[in-house]
Amino acid sequence: MTTEEALMRIRHAIILLLCAVLLSACGSRDEPAGQPPVAAAEPADLLLLNGYVYTVDAARSVAQAVAVKDGLIQAVGSDVDLEVLRGPDTEVIDLGGRMLLPGLHDSHIHIFGIVEPDVCSLRSQPMTLAEMVPYLQACIERYALAPGAWLAVDMWNFSEGNQVSEAYPTLRAALDAVSAEHPIILWGNDGHHGAANSLALATARDAQGNTVGLSAGTLASVFAEYRDLVGVDDDGEPDGGLHEHARGLLAVPPRRDPETLGALLPQINDVLAGNGITSVQDAALDPAFLPPLKAFEDSGGMRFRLQVANRLEPADYRDSLTGEVNLDAMLEDLAAIRASFAGSALIRPQAVKIFADGVVEGNPYADPPMLPNAAVLQAYRQPRFRYDAVAGSVDVVGYVDTASPVCEEARANMARFDDKAARDAFRAEHGFHPGQCTISYGVMADAEDFMDAYVRRLHEAGFTIHIHAIGDRAVRAAADALAQVTPPDRSNPQRHGMAHLQLVHPDDQKRIGAMGLYLAWTFAWALTNPEYDLTVMPFLDDVTDAGGIYAPDHYAMQNSYPARSMAEFGAVTIAGSDAPVDDRSPRPFVNMAIGVTRQGLDGNVLNANEALDIHQLIAAYTINGARHLNQEASTGSIEPGKQADLAVLDRNIVELYESGNGIGIAETQVDLTLFEGEVIYRRE
Repeated sequence: MTTEEALMRIRHAIILLLCAVLLSACGSRDEPAGQPPVAAAEPADLLLLNGYVYTVDAARSVAQAVAVKDGLIQAVGSDVDLEVLRGPDTEVIDLGGRMLLPGLHDSHIHIFGIVEPDVCSLRSQPMTLAEMVPYLQACIERYALAPGAWLAVDMWNFSEGNQVSEAYPTLRAALDAVSAEHPIILWGNDGHHGAANSLALATARDAQGNTVGLSAGTLASVFAEYRDLVGVDDDGEPDGGLHEHARGLLAVPPRRDPETLGALLPQINDVLAGNGITSVQDAALDPAFLPPLKAFEDSGGMRFRLQVANRLEPADYRDSLTGEVNLDAMLEDLAAIRASFAGSALIRPQAVKIFADGVVEGNPYADPPMLPNAAVLQAYRQPRFRYDAVAGSVDVVGYVDTASPVCEEARANMARFDDKAARDAFRAEHGFHPGQCTISYGVMADAEDFMDAYVRRLHEAGFTIHIHAIGDRAVRAAADALAQVTPPDRSNPQRHGMAHLQLVHPDDQKRIGAMGLYLAWTFAWALTNPEYDLTVMPFLDDVTDAGGIYAPDHYAMQNSYPARSMAEFGAVTIAGSDAPVDDRSPRPFVNMAIGVTRQGLDGNVLNANEALDIHQLIAAYTINGARHLNQEASTGSIEPGKQADLAVLDRNIVELYESGNGIGIAETQVDLTLFEGEVIYRRE
């Protein structure tokens, strides 16, 4: 898509929104938040009695009963206290001792991905390349794809499975074997990785829109800036792996159209309600998907509160001649989007998403191994992997010394290795591919001076800033940008923050905490997973020593997802599932269980000192999330006058934690979810 086409698409979405607002203004409802509690003498519409009501008020008090009137919490207390509110028409629900929480807040989710559409999907299941080939061939048959039609595949597990074989030495070889008539693209289940066959790679277009294809030649010329985002084989040709915005080089048809995804919104209601979630922040929403959301709200069917973190691509606003990004145009479009929802009760496009970097997973099955691309402070290590074809596994057998004279000479004369004979001779003499002499610190998504300027402009315009930062260099750069607009008193009135923070330098842990930033953690990732960790740890630390990949003194082990440390330094902990990344389900209680244990299925624990307690996890999903979404006056705790957004659980997660069974929290089920006092989910 050209810059002009992208801008036209965004402006078209804004026009649709403005039209929708004009048509529905007379019927919009006012947000009842902030109204005084109903007088105690008025009978309640609903009484929830005999429960363990974890209120999340300032004292973390526990009550027994809640009264609801006109969609608001009328009163909180004991069964005896609230009995006076029982009237002839009052509905009564006996909680039977069950736990009642405020409706949960998922502060980093992608709502249109949490429902499984009818498309070819690998469903995050690990597969060898040999297993993947017939599976994808069956998709072509199932969907009766005509020759030349694209096969787009969802939920590819990029970090587990994908073992190579003699028949399929690369992703590209495997996907070529699937079909010689269909361009194929695999979309990673993390939103950052992808893979393509030869037909798809041949559709790559340059900045002028000319189809030139991805090859060793174009990677060395027109696509040189994408070199760190494209996997290559021994010959320097693309091996099929494409990451981040390199995927956008291909002429892939749009994944979903707004109308199709809009039809999924009733199911999205159900998924959220089934998990006890009543408020969310969509962490990177394309403006094109706002019109169906507005229509859904206007229909009266919407049963969740939504803060939108708008995602505009800077490349769509870049001048083709000067390379400058038109920040004025970006801010104008964002302001128009926000204004179009001024009368909305449930949708607030108040936040803006910025990507600081990509992801920290490499590919140990590639030869040479593909390095991660997240921006890091120390150069990535170059591990030497040994592949066991029988076991389908890889081990680290050593490291390339990138500072050695051999590598210095190789880097100074890298062009000579375009010749296969020269590469083979180098490998025979030194035992590794010359490409492993590369020194890489990963890449920033955009130049740091651009991020600084963008953050300043967004802050001045009153937006909440939400920055994706994975590597420690990206986290530092994001902190630098946000430091410009953070008051010295840590008040952070616009609730700026970051998401993910997979690797954070100790100095930045203290600094970010002192800034009072809101940090969205996906706790389900803060655990040990040997197959996944082999794509990360060997590139950050020497894992050939006695401690292996989980040596407690390794930098990554000490500084991965440092949630507790940063909370102690003053950061505000919030929770974000990032669904559908890794799993389509928001799985809040899996996140809580791992947040309090940091325990993997293998029994290992990822830096146990960074585990939080259950009260911190509940706050992250309730009152802290409400604050980040700028709605703590109406949600986030069970107090009179607030919205009756509530979730009834089948077990007491506080008692589970206090009994030493934190991991058991993962099995928690939601029995009942209420939104504005209405039961919107009841477990069968």
